[in-house]
Amino acid sequence: MKAIMIMFDSLNRHMLPPYGCEWMHAPNFKRLEEKTITFDNCYIGSMPCMPARRELHTGRYNFLHRSWGPLEPFDDSMPEILKQNGVYTHLVSDHGHYWEDGGCTYHTRYNSWEISRGQEGDPWKGEVKDPTIENAIGGQKGLWPGLD
Repeated sequence: MKAIMIMFDSLNRHMLPPYGCEWMHAPNFKRLEEKTITFDNCYIGSMPCMPARRELHTGRYNFLHRSWGPLEPFDDSMPEILKQNGVYTHLVSDHGHYWEDGGCTYHTRYNSWEISRGQEGDPWKGEVKDPTIENAIGGQKGLWPGLD
């Protein structure tokens, strides 16, 4: 059995073909949709990123009893439970908070892990000064149809 969980912090589902967007070219998401289950609803009790991740890992609301932080030693995490039951788990993330002090217990619950650098204040993040966008995605008037 293979289980893949894909989480995005700032990707609007309405911009993806599996959720009805016809002007966005995203063939990899289309292929993924054909072989997987697409969820239409998500209810989250703890925001933003790290509290939400703890909630997804453990199935427990994070902000009922604590703020931002690592998984606790008493937390049963989904990747660790899968790992203990013979399912190989691997984390790929660009979310640097997993590896900083105070968040470092998330990635250790997986069999293996890797980080792609470039988020937030990471000095490896490339920045383009004053970009000029000639044509919007999909030939639309602007990047956000209906909001121009």
